[in-house]
Amino acid sequence: MTVKPANGITFPAEVPVVIIGGGACGMTAALAAREAGVDVVIVERDSVPQGSTALSSGMVPAAGTKLQRANGVDDNPALFARDIQDKAKGQADKTAVAAVTDTAAATIDWLTEEKGIDLELVEGFLYPGHSAFRMHAPKSRTGQELIGMLTRVAEAAGCTILTDAPVTSLFADEDGRVRGIEIMRPGGTVEQIGCGALILACNGYGGNKDMVSRYIPEMAEAWYFGHAGNQGDAVIWGEALGGEAKHLGAYQGHGSVATPHGILITWALMMEGGIQVNAEGKRFSNEHLGYSEQALSVLE
Repeated sequence: MTVKPANGITFPAEVPVVIIGGGACGMTAALAAREAGVDVVIVERDSVPQGSTALSSGMVPAAGTKLQRANGVDDNPALFARDIQDKAKGQADKTAVAAVTDTAAATIDWLTEEKGIDLELVEGFLYPGHSAFRMHAPKSRTGQELIGMLTRVAEAAGCTILTDAPVTSLFADEDGRVRGIEIMRPGGTVEQIGCGALILACNGYGGNKDMVSRYIPEMAEAWYFGHAGNQGDAVIWGEALGGEAKHLGAYQGHGSVATPHGILITWALMMEGGIQVNAEGKRFSNEHLGYSEQALSVLE
């Protein structure tokens, strides 16, 4: 994961936009680019696009969607933003929160109505910290179905998806403008692709033990329930290009992963009265504080 000088490099192939990462973020970005009439290439390290999206329950929160209104749910971005800040004890970046909460509903409406992504509003219980039913998910409640739908729609829209293609280097000008990437293909061959713009959609650094120990020491011994390929590439490249990293100590924990099965026990169970006990059969915490907060209690 390096940044090399672009000066003197002639790329055998060039595209307007390259997206690194074939999860929900990368696929959605690709669909937006294609709608604008721009050719795009998604490069994915795995043999099948999946990422941490496939390991999730496929639920996406958004406030003020048409699905909410159709189900009689009164919600809005300001309330969503307040819920986030209350949950984060006021520590979330206000600009980032506004960017997400102000655009989430339009994105869900766009995906469901224009792109054919089959989502429905999840009702029946409130996730910790949310004051309205605002989770949107596939009928199966699986991220595997969500990423499958996104991949099919992206392919139908004309997105080029290169799998088994981990990115090893970026090529950039002296001012930090990225001009292309280098990928490793099966068998060890190296290919270079030029680009007019690069989108990093490669998640965080949860799979990088050294970075977790450095930035989130209380989680150093936790089991990472995410994609092993999340090695912090975007952080490393961003800093090498002169970017400033912030809030690297923030994380999403989960206090109810069945081991060694690797299965999420839905927090709806706790919200409906379930409890957790230790090896001695004793309840050890207040589970209703939330599944992220519970991760620390379980570790302790």
